[in-house]
Amino acid sequence: MKLVRKAVAALLAAGAAVMVAAVPGQADAYPCDAWCQAARQQQQANALPRTAFYDAPDPLRWAPPGTLIRKQATTDYVTAGRALPASRVLYHSRTGDGRDVAASGVVLVPAGATPKGGWPVVVDAHGASGLGRNCAPSLMRDLYHGDQLARFLDSGYAVVAPDYAGLGTDGRHALGDRTAAANDVIYALRSARQAVPGLSQRWVLWGHSQGGAAALSVAERQLRRPEPGYLGAVVTSPAADLTQIVEHAATQPGLGGFVPLIAAGAKTADPRLPLDRLLTPQALDRLDVTRTDCLGVIGAVYTDLTGPDLVQPGYLTEPRFARYLADNTTGQAQVAGPLLLLQGEADPLVTKAMTDQVAATLCRTGSHVDYRTYPGLVHDTYPGQSTGIDDGAMPDILAWTADRFHGSPAATTCA
Repeated sequence: MKLVRKAVAALLAAGAAVMVAAVPGQADAYPCDAWCQAARQQQQANALPRTAFYDAPDPLRWAPPGTLIRKQATTDYVTAGRALPASRVLYHSRTGDGRDVAASGVVLVPAGATPKGGWPVVVDAHGASGLGRNCAPSLMRDLYHGDQLARFLDSGYAVVAPDYAGLGTDGRHALGDRTAAANDVIYALRSARQAVPGLSQRWVLWGHSQGGAAALSVAERQLRRPEPGYLGAVVTSPAADLTQIVEHAATQPGLGGFVPLIAAGAKTADPRLPLDRLLTPQALDRLDVTRTDCLGVIGAVYTDLTGPDLVQPGYLTEPRFARYLADNTTGQAQVAGPLLLLQGEADPLVTKAMTDQVAATLCRTGSHVDYRTYPGLVHDTYPGQSTGIDDGAMPDILAWTADRFHGSPAATTCA
């Protein structure tokens, strides 16, 4: 929700009556008011040009997952006025149904000499940014979660930050597909070790929102197919139960954009999914925005559609959609390693009640969970208004991560 919060902040700074000029050459088939236009201007100001680096070889010759296709050093990234030198990577991943696909991401390494044993690694599974190729965090100047990534770097960790296949690269992003997301995360780590020397074999995973669900999927998979060196995961405000997320977003003013995003992601995974049985005609008329713009603009375009104006009667019982939501729900099976689960009590998107349920279920499976909630924290930071879980809980995240690399015992709140 980074672009959403930036657009809101821009409007507040300019005044409630602001009217922003439309972007030249942008012809919208959907309503794009001042908020939408401000969000688009923020999106474009933060965007980096998509270059041939992101184009996979055609045809893409099969290779083991995690195989590096190419790498590229870059100084394009800046957060809070600070440059973040990085290496882009393009690598082989796998779709949810096992097809070979190219995915992109970045690797960041702290300044200074490589420590003995290599840089300890934090893998970042990012929150929802959109569906289009231009919505890849590696195509954003601030890296989407760049402020948090800088905190990890300052603490002495290398960071591996995958985009998810279809963001940056060709094709469409299957938002919500737990298997595809876990593949992108694990195989980004493998490719990073080929691209950048000096990375430790030990790693901790951090996932927020959509990335929180991805992190839970990875942690579940570690019990069956462990990736060496895994020390545990930090999960903040996870979009774990997709049915709950969709049902909640569809009824809350201002959150409607998440419904077509998840529906379109499901359509990517299952082309036979009938979107007209999920979304109303006016919601379908605006669906092109999910192909051309990222989360901030999508949220603005759908902000006035809620409930029966947004979704069809019985949309949650449409068989293909219901199956997609159920199959891609996380937080219901045992996870490997210790898990730090964090939730803001004022989060309007992923509510405390949702994450309370995840924590209770994981404890019943025998998982080792340290569950903490934070009064007043929301889903993401809105400058001058409220603080998100990732910023507000960062001291605890860093302390817990340091304990994992130091080999300290992990606490649990499970009875």
